[in-house]
Amino acid sequence: MNTDFYSFGEILWDCLPSGRHAGGAPFNVTAHLAQLGVSVSLISAVGQDALGDEILEVAKDKGVNVEFVSRVRPGLQTGIVLVTVDENGNAAYELVQPAAWDEIIVPDKALKAVAKARAFAFGSLASRSPYNLEQLDRLLAVKGPLKFFDVNLRPPSADPALVIKLAKRADIIKLNDGEVGRLASWLRTGEMTATTPRDAGAISKACAIVAEATNASRICVTLAEEGAALWERDKPLVTAPAPHVIVKDTVGAGDAFMAGLMVGKTRGTDTRAVLENACRLGAFVASHNGATPLLPPELVKDFNQANGDFR
Repeated sequence: MNTDFYSFGEILWDCLPSGRHAGGAPFNVTAHLAQLGVSVSLISAVGQDALGDEILEVAKDKGVNVEFVSRVRPGLQTGIVLVTVDENGNAAYELVQPAAWDEIIVPDKALKAVAKARAFAFGSLASRSPYNLEQLDRLLAVKGPLKFFDVNLRPPSADPALVIKLAKRADIIKLNDGEVGRLASWLRTGEMTATTPRDAGAISKACAIVAEATNASRICVTLAEEGAALWERDKPLVTAPAPHVIVKDTVGAGDAFMAGLMVGKTRGTDTRAVLENACRLGAFVASHNGATPLLPPELVKDFNQANGDFR
């Protein structure tokens, strides 16, 4: 079965104060895409263990095609992340490694399937593994799908040089305001100074610096509770607000936004509408525990009416 959207990278268990939840940004993106009613496949790996059995069943229940989720060699366990949440709902992560998703197998059949897809998403976290980098390089060489790169500058896997290298292979880069600030700082000074551009001028300047280094034409910046912005070369910065919600935890909010961004941009939706719709998805997830809560039917209906059909 061929699908319209593919995502490459980690699938794992997020161990939160509220309990254990299936997660990993690439998996979260696929789960949200499936809820939006599009066909989606995950390219990842789990261990030959009970946690792997369980997470594959969760993925299937959420409508994600797991044909290309491999079972790795004995000794590599299904991924686990220890998550703590502060009083404002912001999450901090401790990744247990090595993990099964450090050795993702990409068969030739997957390459042929991705070539027929509308969009392909990948992140920087799974690239901590040299093996995965080789597999990802094969996927990025495939012509056809619109390629979305989700930046994740999370220690100890925050390698700005690798992020810039991967960004050169993407059609659309998505990152948060802190990440675009740190990358712009590194490109200017060689140091990833913590800086968070929030006004339109500062965001545009940071995006332009990243674009010059990567030759990117489109960069999407999420701004937490303030919404999101999309920078396009030779065009004014487009921004959209986020709905106000009471935050339970932020795990998966950016992944829901990414799913909305992918659908909107592949359907040719107006840029501001794309951002508004994606922000609604992210805000809803932030107002619930876990990365992939069930989206209300009315939210999905409104989303699809706003984005129309594929063009």
